[in-house]
Amino acid sequence: MTTARADTVRQAGLLVVVLGLLTTLGPLSIDLYLPAFPALQRQFGADDGAVQLTLAGMTVGLALGNLVTGAWSDRVGRRRPLLVATSLHVVVTFACAVAPTIEALTALRVIQGVAAAGSSVLVLAIARDVSDGPALVRLVSRITLVTTTVPLLAPVAGAALLPLVGWRGIFAVLGVFAALVLAVTAAAVPETRRTLGSDDRSPLSRALAVLRDPGFRIATLLGAMTYAGVYAYVAASPLLLQGVHGISPTQFAIVFLANSLGLVVGVQTSAVLHRRRPHAPVLAGFAALTAVAAIAIVPLQHAGAGIAGLLGCLWLFVMGCGGCFAGAAGRALRDQSAQAGTATSVYGFSTFAAAGLVAPVAGAIGLRDATPTAAVLAATAVVGTTAAVLMFVRDRP
Repeated sequence: MTTARADTVRQAGLLVVVLGLLTTLGPLSIDLYLPAFPALQRQFGADDGAVQLTLAGMTVGLALGNLVTGAWSDRVGRRRPLLVATSLHVVVTFACAVAPTIEALTALRVIQGVAAAGSSVLVLAIARDVSDGPALVRLVSRITLVTTTVPLLAPVAGAALLPLVGWRGIFAVLGVFAALVLAVTAAAVPETRRTLGSDDRSPLSRALAVLRDPGFRIATLLGAMTYAGVYAYVAASPLLLQGVHGISPTQFAIVFLANSLGLVVGVQTSAVLHRRRPHAPVLAGFAALTAVAAIAIVPLQHAGAGIAGLLGCLWLFVMGCGGCFAGAAGRALRDQSAQAGTATSVYGFSTFAAAGLVAPVAGAIGLRDATPTAAVLAATAVVGTTAAVLMFVRDRP
């Protein structure tokens, strides 16, 4: 390999790592404090729904941030909005560490979500700027590998930190990590938008142009249901597994780690399959797996499978969701090179809006057993599978 070629490979590898770290800010902002849910309840005297709103607030913020950041980047480039959003994330994360009430924490989580969205939506736009077609899916899969691998240990770290520094210290640690990511981003991520200011259309006009693509709409529906399912699982699992089944914070962290590994398995299996087969059948297969796993939870509970049956179904559900992530995003952005930032805004808003609306539903119903969680997961999985089948029919040669 020539020196120039080696430098190019190293630069590409560094870009993937940095983009992956940027996209971890959202998941880490969620996963790291999950073991602290019972501690939040005790300190603030809050019920299940109020604590889950701190998670829902984050997802609402993610939706709002996605709505505006990508379209802004189509006008001014990717780098400036990326640095602004990441800087805001650092400041607000430290503010979460000193929140005086559960209501204040929830409000700050909305702003934290807006900031984290800037990272996630712009990473997808940058990926679309520098790649296309199957190469785009591979790049998104590599970024997603970093995104899913780094937060794997987050609940374990959160459980270890909780008795040492409390939930406030967990947010302080997250703020330090975000500051380090900001520094690396400023040094390593170049401007990738090549036609700054060349599009005189309004953001609404660009968004409508994106939405006129039926393939984008179908892929976005699949992505929205995948995110909604994952976030519903994340929101319900601490209260279901610790509150209903009585496992300890450390045991919960280990379970969450195992399920996160399932997500990684899904992401990487999908990346391999996408090299050999068309997108649509691969996505349909993974979506169907999520539906089967979610629907099986209640019958297995009635059959006496206990927590082992529940954990097995949750692992398969999360693995199936992992298999849908990169493919759904890649298909949605496939024909949107002219307005990649706007397309990622619309896609990101749709996915996180769905997640924000769906995540607290099981907690609002009440988590006396696994039935509410199973019903929510099954609903997202069935709608997602329908979208994947429609994609298969549309994209079939």
